[in-house]
Amino acid sequence: MSKYNFTTEGSTIVSDFPSRVKDRTFLITGPSDGSIGAATALCLASGYPSTILLLGRSLPKIQLIITQIRTISPTTTTKYIPLNLASLASVRSAASQILSDPSITSIDVLINSAGVMACPYSQTEDGFESQWQTNFLSHFLLTNLLLPKLLLAPHPRIVNISSSAHLVSDILYSDPGFSSGQKYNAILAYAQSKTANILFSVELNRRLGERGVESFAVHPGAVDTGLAKYFTPEMMSEGLELWARMGKQKPVRKTLGQGCSTGLRAALDPGLGVEGGCYLEDCQVTRETTSVAAWALDEKNAERCWKLAEEMLGEKFEY
Repeated sequence: MSKYNFTTEGSTIVSDFPSRVKDRTFLITGPSDGSIGAATALCLASGYPSTILLLGRSLPKIQLIITQIRTISPTTTTKYIPLNLASLASVRSAASQILSDPSITSIDVLINSAGVMACPYSQTEDGFESQWQTNFLSHFLLTNLLLPKLLLAPHPRIVNISSSAHLVSDILYSDPGFSSGQKYNAILAYAQSKTANILFSVELNRRLGERGVESFAVHPGAVDTGLAKYFTPEMMSEGLELWARMGKQKPVRKTLGQGCSTGLRAALDPGLGVEGGCYLEDCQVTRETTSVAAWALDEKNAERCWKLAEEMLGEKFEY
């Protein structure tokens, strides 16, 4: 049994795998101050990576993290690239900027960390329900567009930040957009997007495993990041009722340092192999049905999710 658990700090993971951090290139979405993405970046900085690419909507919200990274590791190149996940055009622009940058020769680890949770109904400029596009569809596009530089790395890893909330719902294939908001349920919308994050990792491993790509999806835990700012008392009550029905206890809070550790283990530990499972919780790979839904690990469902994303984007990604 691994020594890692609920209380493990991200800094511990980084210090345990120095060769998997030093002189490597990492890309993180959603690294605004106070987020799991930011905590991940700061932990990685202590291991002196070559480059940290920070993708987010607002430079002012990320500037403090950039400054802190440069203080921790002056030799690390830190680059900010604008990315609005509610805009597929912005995703394509960010990917194009990275692919055309000769100083970014490869990407060793991509961490899709950005997300929104249980927000009021809105459509993106592309016409999709906002949680679906922000949490999954835009990350699906970004990852596929960046694969040319990921495949140039010797041991590329793709980490998708999911959530235990995926246990609430599979993808609602018949109506993922909730009838343009008429049947909107914020919790179900969040849950299906987090199921899609896991299925994305499952299908990435199937399609690209032979080319050395490994992908993991992780539940970071309940962390106070501001993600739950849209949660009303009614939503909280509904969520706890769903949890109780599944025989689960109210989540115990983690610190940011603890919250980023599971994603960091997925990103760095060479001892992990996707053949043992691609979903992690509390720094451990798990297939327990109380932790990960059968629908989220089902290979046929993963292929179906991939094809749905391709249909929505009007673009196929074959490998």
